[in-house]
Amino acid sequence: MKSRNKILDKIRDILGMGPSDPKDPFAYEGPEGEGEKAVENNSNIAEFEYRYIGSIGANSHSYHVKFDEPAVFTLEGMQYPFGEVSMEIDENTAAQIAALYKKHNLRRWNGYDRTARHVLDGDGFTLKIKFRDGKDLRAHGSNAFPRGYREFRDEMREIFNPLVAQIVERENKKIIERGVTGNMTSMLVNFIQKGNSGRDEYKIFVLSPDLREKNCDVNIVSDSGTFFEKGKLSLYVTLSDTPAFFAKVDGLIKKYDIMQWYGWEKAAEDYNNEEWFQVNFSYEGGDINAHGTLHPANYDVFREELIRLIKDELSERGLLSENEDANE
Repeated sequence: MKSRNKILDKIRDILGMGPSDPKDPFAYEGPEGEGEKAVENNSNIAEFEYRYIGSIGANSHSYHVKFDEPAVFTLEGMQYPFGEVSMEIDENTAAQIAALYKKHNLRRWNGYDRTARHVLDGDGFTLKIKFRDGKDLRAHGSNAFPRGYREFRDEMREIFNPLVAQIVERENKKIIERGVTGNMTSMLVNFIQKGNSGRDEYKIFVLSPDLREKNCDVNIVSDSGTFFEKGKLSLYVTLSDTPAFFAKVDGLIKKYDIMQWYGWEKAAEDYNNEEWFQVNFSYEGGDINAHGTLHPANYDVFREELIRLIKDELSERGLLSENEDANE
């Protein structure tokens, strides 16, 4: 342990961080907040705002509630394509959110501002609560969290998750109604069989040729021999006349109304024995994305026709024979 601390001290000295605490080589920095000496604010809550800061920004999102009549919940997050959106919430839900302050003794967190500066990745949070008497509570942590944070976070999520689901469903319906416009610019397709569903894997990525010269990346493991000969197929080539190919794919999308899949993200009950899929069809105006092990309407027939189309297009261009020659 002593030799390890010496190494850590050397690293911290180089980084200008000062010596480490022998009992805690990765000590946190910053105030821990008022703690038990904090006085509880018995004024009604006017606003509640929680922000989660994800790893390198991933999944960062915020929940904001303004306790007017009616109370209004606002959601914003990097994973949501619709920007900042709001919805009214009922009195019972608003009361549950307000009750978090006293139930989890959040008064203790006021002034908490801790950071583990040596950590280059990770996550964090910011909490702000405004009271009717004009006072507020503020707490922030970067890879550092106050006592009781996990319990607070878990209960808070139980309250907010149904609200988030309602907003996402509502906004996704709007996007589906608008549809996509313009020409297709890229296509990403993954069909990965798991467990009892089989061992086939289809991974296809195609871009417009003006974005990349070698615009077609295909990796297939054909265990069943259903669409391709048994074995592995790997291509990184230029797919000529891409607009014509995209037009055919777009025809299948319209034929089976794949726009309805937008935002699909569902897992089958027996997900370890179902094929996992991911599709992303990007257009000049909008995109269609979906993934999961629970399959949406028209999944099987669309999947079959799409894979057959891809095989025919590769074959017509002589790309399959080129791959066979390369493997000989």
